[in-house]
Amino acid sequence: MRIWARATVAVAAVAVAVTGCAKGGTSSAAPAGGTAPAGGTAPAGSTVQEKNCTADYCDPADWDTALASTPLKQIPAFAEPLNVIISARSTVSLGQLQQALGNWKTVSTATTVSVTGIHIKCISSENADVTGGGYDPQNAAWRLGGCVDGNDLSLSGNEDHVRIWNQPVPGSKDGAWFMAASYETMCLVRNGRLQTASANKLYAALHSSSVYHCVDGGPGSFHTAHPDGYDDAATDLSGAIVAAAKAHGWQASQRTVTVKRGASSGEGGVPFNDTVYVLTVTT
Repeated sequence: MRIWARATVAVAAVAVAVTGCAKGGTSSAAPAGGTAPAGGTAPAGSTVQEKNCTADYCDPADWDTALASTPLKQIPAFAEPLNVIISARSTVSLGQLQQALGNWKTVSTATTVSVTGIHIKCISSENADVTGGGYDPQNAAWRLGGCVDGNDLSLSGNEDHVRIWNQPVPGSKDGAWFMAASYETMCLVRNGRLQTASANKLYAALHSSSVYHCVDGGPGSFHTAHPDGYDDAATDLSGAIVAAAKAHGWQASQRTVTVKRGASSGEGGVPFNDTVYVLTVTT
């Protein structure tokens, strides 16, 4: 979360139409229903690489998001890892997968909710370059439990969420979906220090501009259940997708790949590894 303001906006699911993608990183327009490119800053040390395309996906230009700024000096700008991929060989659509998961809801950057009197934005926009055409805002975002229940989960550090980018892949109807997953704790700055919001609910309700979401494992977060908010979230999301697929009679395969990242830690200095889960779900 980056900016806090009151609003009441309906959350709409994002439908994305895709076209072909070429090896070598040619630029492409934003998918229908998605958002237009807004640019971004690559993390220090990031390596933009030539694409290697398979039937599952093409290597993105960067395996990390662009640097995301924050309104709090206690949390410097950070990058986050792309750590889950729904492969282009999947015949089950992203919408079907979300429906099968049941409790993962689409959330919008334009929506603000009140949780125990704390006004907080559902999610912020981040940028990633999965096509080679530059850093674009996410095409969709999900929260475990949605905006209200998800933020309630964040009070105990149990809120998983993802930002999602689409990558057109030759021969695939829907292309590949790149996800950046992490567990969060609702946190705030009080007396110049990051603290959990659950221990400061009245203060948080009166000082909404100081409220933020801290990735689990970092300052201001709970550490016990999810000591590594990025890697734990990717593992749990991948497992949930496989379980939901099998429960619906679909075929699901999961493998991991090791990638070359430019960054090794994200928000609050929380470390992340070089592992990416690649999932293929077919009917």
